[in-house]
Amino acid sequence: MIFLEDKIWFSPLNVIHHFRELENKLSDKEKSSKGFRKAEEMYSVALMLVGIIKSQNREYWLQMVDDKSSSPDVKTGTYQQKEGAKIPDFTIQDVEVVDFDENSPEKSLTDFLKRTKLSNTKKSYDSLTTILCRVKSNIHLPSFNQMNQELKSTTFTGLVMILGRISVDEEKPVYKIAQIHPTVDLITKFNVLDELLNKKYNGVLSLKRATTFSTEYRAEEKHFPFEKISFAD
Repeated sequence: MIFLEDKIWFSPLNVIHHFRELENKLSDKEKSSKGFRKAEEMYSVALMLVGIIKSQNREYWLQMVDDKSSSPDVKTGTYQQKEGAKIPDFTIQDVEVVDFDENSPEKSLTDFLKRTKLSNTKKSYDSLTTILCRVKSNIHLPSFNQMNQELKSTTFTGLVMILGRISVDEEKPVYKIAQIHPTVDLITKFNVLDELLNKKYNGVLSLKRATTFSTEYRAEEKHFPFEKISFAD
């Protein structure tokens, strides 16, 4: 097992619950802070994972990257049993989050991505990075296959996911995710409340480094998913 500096990982349900609590108790000034924006990014990754868990029927976990770090925004992890291995491996993926809305200079989501996260002249991300693009308003998008073709010219070898809410009903918060690069995959529509009610895990996972694979799930773990960040400017 690889060495993990931070052994505490949170379930998507834990993150979503605590983010909603933050929204209710923070002031408008605190909500405009860099810290709150980082918390919102983690919340969006948690939503994406709810869809992926539904699609793959496999649990995922996530953790906030230290507030002092500019990249990545969030890390996700899942257990994978590799061929020939006696114990499952905890594989980690970096996630960078970016927003696309009506205020973006480009009208095309793929042009927006090419200028920002997928720019060949800016920071290059490796194949273990996922770019999550949140579509934050009612914007008409072309087909997933068309967007996939439009991203073929990029040199990025990781995954590009998009996430958007497709229902305005607060009692039925329906979201949709899709992988649009390098292939079209993971197209999943889900009611986040329905999915979370069926979740097996709602707390944290503590990974232990040992000669054998060792984990401990703690439903009552006294950790907070946003404990690494500050909500003051």
